Amino acid sequence: MKVAIFGRTVYKSSLPKLEEVLKIVEKSSSQIYFWEPFYRYVSELLPSVDFRGVRLFSSSGELPPDTDLLLSLGGDGTFLSSVPLVAGKKIPVAGINFGRLGFLTTSKIEGISSLLEGKFSIEKRTLLKMSCKSMPEDFCPYALNEFALQRKGPAVLELEIKVNGEPIPRYMADGVLIASATGSTAYSMSAGGPIVMPGCKVLIIVPVAPHNLNIRPLVVSDTATIEVCFSTRYKDATLSADNRSFSIPDGETAVFTASSTELETVSPDNGFMEALSSKLYWGADWRNSL
Repeated sequence: MKVAIFGRTVYKSSLPKLEEVLKIVEKSSSQIYFWEPFYRYVSELLPSVDFRGVRLFSSSGELPPDTDLLLSLGGDGTFLSSVPLVAGKKIPVAGINFGRLGFLTTSKIEGISSLLEGKFSIEKRTLLKMSCKSMPEDFCPYALNEFALQRKGPAVLELEIKVNGEPIPRYMADGVLIASATGSTAYSMSAGGPIVMPGCKVLIIVPVAPHNLNIRPLVVSDTATIEVCFSTRYKDATLSADNRSFSIPDGETAVFTASSTELETVSPDNGFMEALSSKLYWGADWRNSL
């Protein structure tokens, strides 16, 4: 197998766990490709791990297209950072959680040996895609959780949104989110959006702190085209794709759709309902323990 290792940084308390994972990888018969910045980071912190024979990559183009698996070592933010590396490629991603929440990073250490033997099932997740004039050339136009258009200054944004060319009522708010079903348990949920099963083929439009009492989140088909235009007293706003962002000028229109390609992820060890209960404490009530 060809296995890619991706990560950023980990908490000091998680270093023993990271060392355990890397030693399992080291003993496998797989050809290992290491994200170069992470390789340099762990080489200094964990000199006990033998990295001889690994190959390095520092961009999506340097990652072999026939890579069998990418291991994302960290939290959900690290998992999201790996998306630009595999977007448009059939490379499944398995997240090993060293963070706090771990809603995307669900694979367990005791199951890594099986992963490295190719014993896993794949779950496909919708990727969102964006286009706009001011997007930098090297900016990856895909997001797994959500795109977020947000104000920069103290003044709210006046938002004009169209779904398949049909306008919804204009409103003022701090911003708007265009989220996937996967992202329904992320920023969208914090902003009051609905929780959606990951396999649902929908897009979610969620206003962020709207200055209207009658504005609510809207769920549309993933075949929809969503256009967002804004105006502000300031010259620009921030447009983010998961945990990456750039500035978009006042008056510009951004277009959002579901991508024609999906992200392949390793099927989680826990079910979605179990994750809601264990990670988000959904329905937790001290009276149930009486």
